[in-house]
Amino acid sequence: MKEIELIKNDNEINDLIKNNGLSDKYVEEHLSVFMRVYQSREKCKDCKGLSMCNQLSRGQRLSLNYEGVLLEEIEFCEYALAKRKKEKLLSKYAYCDIAPNLVDLDLNNVEYTEDQKQLYLKLAAILHGLSDRGLFISGDLGVGKTYLCTALANSLVKQGKKVAFVKVANFFNEMKSFFGSNSEQIDRNIAILKNVEYLFLDDIGSESVSEFVRDDILFRILDYRLENKLITIFTSNLNKEELLKHYQYDRKEKSNLMNARRLLERIDIMTDNYVMSGKNMRRV
Repeated sequence: MKEIELIKNDNEINDLIKNNGLSDKYVEEHLSVFMRVYQSREKCKDCKGLSMCNQLSRGQRLSLNYEGVLLEEIEFCEYALAKRKKEKLLSKYAYCDIAPNLVDLDLNNVEYTEDQKQLYLKLAAILHGLSDRGLFISGDLGVGKTYLCTALANSLVKQGKKVAFVKVANFFNEMKSFFGSNSEQIDRNIAILKNVEYLFLDDIGSESVSEFVRDDILFRILDYRLENKLITIFTSNLNKEELLKHYQYDRKEKSNLMNARRLLERIDIMTDNYVMSGKNMRRV
């Protein structure tokens, strides 16, 4: 029978038939079940990912099992399993603003250059509890600051640590949208960033400065973390001197050097400096 030949061309279905000693007669009697599974599996051939999935339920296909009776089951494909794994990891963050393409990254598989080896060792020391100091990592655009810090953040989450990874400009834009209408959400977000064991502030200095940003949010968070000896890791395109100037002026060009110095003093006390060099990897 042509259908039976088709079914047996599928290696997994054919193995199930052989391993359980199922006769052609048995297959013929249950042909509708075998064909449904075969057709479902055929839809997965040459699949390029979940966005191109041809199944009725994306990422799910039919499979067969035999335990004295033939069982038709649903299984997740490799793409769906990878997505679920990523979602599970991200859900463990207290606050997460990590790019989807970096979710699989950790310090065991991260790539780094010989010039970046010392930074890698500093990050590894934090991961293994050998350092109680944070880091202020500065450098030009695209040299890998966020990439390496994401690897550490993911590794810490896998250890069960409470971690927040924040893209600073995005975070403050979100906080401003709550201003005047949802003060409880502002307080909740501040509480999260104050209390997590490890806080990553990515691309600090990229946000627009206001008294609300500098004094009501950022200073409160960093002052608390300094007092409670919690590790904070910063990345920035600015060095600390440039960051001081950034926080000195708000959008109205009003100068408040003292408040800027108070903020930078806390960053300076709680971190070691690392200047990251190299070419812009986004352009390679």
